[in-house]
Amino acid sequence: MYIAEIRIENFRLFGSAAQAFHLALNPGLTALVGENDAGKTAIIDAFRLVLGTRDQDMLRVDPVDFHQSAPGAERADQIAIRLTFRGLTVADRGAFAEFLTYESVGEQLETALIVTWIAKRNAKEGSSRRVLPPEWRTGAKGDGPLMDLGARSLLTATYLRPLRDAERAMSAGRGSRLSQILQHTAEIRNTGVGFDRNATPPRRGQRPQRARSRRLCQPPVRRKRRHQAGAQAAQRGISRTLVVCG
Repeated sequence: MYIAEIRIENFRLFGSAAQAFHLALNPGLTALVGENDAGKTAIIDAFRLVLGTRDQDMLRVDPVDFHQSAPGAERADQIAIRLTFRGLTVADRGAFAEFLTYESVGEQLETALIVTWIAKRNAKEGSSRRVLPPEWRTGAKGDGPLMDLGARSLLTATYLRPLRDAERAMSAGRGSRLSQILQHTAEIRNTGVGFDRNATPPRRGQRPQRARSRRLCQPPVRRKRRHQAGAQAAQRGISRTLVVCG
């Protein structure tokens, strides 16, 4: 499946109604191009809030993220970000069966997954929490069942930060940029032997078998010279290890 539509309301520079942000997407690669302060980062952060990411940083919503229509005006009470997924496979429909929306397109009935992420400001006085915990609602109007953590984990995406320090980001490491790319590459995931929890562990002190290395045998004359040199070194108290081919 792929993200077919995104709609953002009352998030940062995007307002509601006619001022809301709406973008239709196609399968494949999508590039966002725009000048500074055009809202590119807000769009990417909206995806991160709804989908969740596999990186170690957690994106939190602050009161300043709620849209303010004009300087000094009251900020919006609620942020709504809606993602529409289309092109669902049989496995996708099985995984999200209880959250699906069925739409009539012509004479055909198509299946879509519509997720609406909602965050509200806390209007309760004296509370230290300024933003209430967000909700992931489903359905065309957001009136479907709430999406649980298990289902949300299936939507988790990989977020790659702006590459400002290439040497550090591309270095080897669990949280490096290179690691995040490779661990979600099919060629990497499908290579190697998976862990078998039922396999018998090796005995204590047993070394794993190693491939035999090829050793070139030396001529008898050279072996005799090496043996004499080793004997002389042993007499002088110098230890030497010899490997002699038979």
